[in-house]
Amino acid sequence: MKSAVVAREFEERGWKFGAGQSERNGVLPPTRRKRCGRNANECRFEDMSESLRREFDAVDRTTDPNDFVKYLDTTRATNFFQQIKRHMLELLELRAGESAADLGCGTGEDARAMAERLGPRGRAVGVDLSATMIAKARERREADRARESGAEFLQADVQRLPFVDESFDAIRAERVLQHTPDADAAIREMVRVAKRGGRIVIWEGDLDLFIIDAEDYETSRAMQRFICDGFRHGDIGHRLYRRFLECGLEDVRAIPLVGRFTDFKLIENAFDLPAAVERAVGQKLIDRERAARWLESLRQAARAERFFSAIGGFITFGRKG
Repeated sequence: MKSAVVAREFEERGWKFGAGQSERNGVLPPTRRKRCGRNANECRFEDMSESLRREFDAVDRTTDPNDFVKYLDTTRATNFFQQIKRHMLELLELRAGESAADLGCGTGEDARAMAERLGPRGRAVGVDLSATMIAKARERREADRARESGAEFLQADVQRLPFVDESFDAIRAERVLQHTPDADAAIREMVRVAKRGGRIVIWEGDLDLFIIDAEDYETSRAMQRFICDGFRHGDIGHRLYRRFLECGLEDVRAIPLVGRFTDFKLIENAFDLPAAVERAVGQKLIDRERAARWLESLRQAARAERFFSAIGGFITFGRKG
């Protein structure tokens, strides 16, 4: 596809995802679908709107909230996120009979995994702002009674948790703070509800560590910055170490992890690259023709099986003194 054709594609499809469209009638743009092959790393996304990446704090207002469920299912199945989840579970140091919370629990798989380790005398609570996610978590818990998971699920805001002080021995949160309006308030709430000696473990991707390899490095760099800034807190991953210390947590550690991706379609759609490019052009951050050439160069790299991208992030651990 020639660069001029790509430029016309932007105009013909009318890619404009500004706040006015997102907020019209209280409904966010429709999300798109994904398909997965047998291999967990062969997942493909198709036509997911920007709301799928940037509006997890408004899942229930989208035209199809279940697309967010499918997105979580897809990413959870990848080797990268399986590695993250295993490492987080180890850091939580769960013991039978303890209490633990998964904040931003989504469809509840991690809360149920914690419940298994805590045993029948323990307590595992999954919290999510979305009624859709909580309903799906409860549905899956009931469908998986063979595991005898005693996980509870509660709709609540991580910025204002409905628990008394020192309620939990362990708290986890994954991909939550990047979407949370007041991330500092959420961290303070985690510290408040943690018991003395309690463990807090958070994973956040860091889009300051987002790489898209292209010959036009300048445009790649501009788009990385633009995509990062499109999230509420796209760079929060590397900021958690300092914030944990500022909250008085002890034994603070930040563990870097990097996922590498050679599937262009996954990156293209996970970050809505065509729409993101059009927004960047509209804000005069990059020239339209140069942007079109850059996007086409990525597609050519994919066809030649030499596309490469990487995304980094941090698991941050702290213990309440």
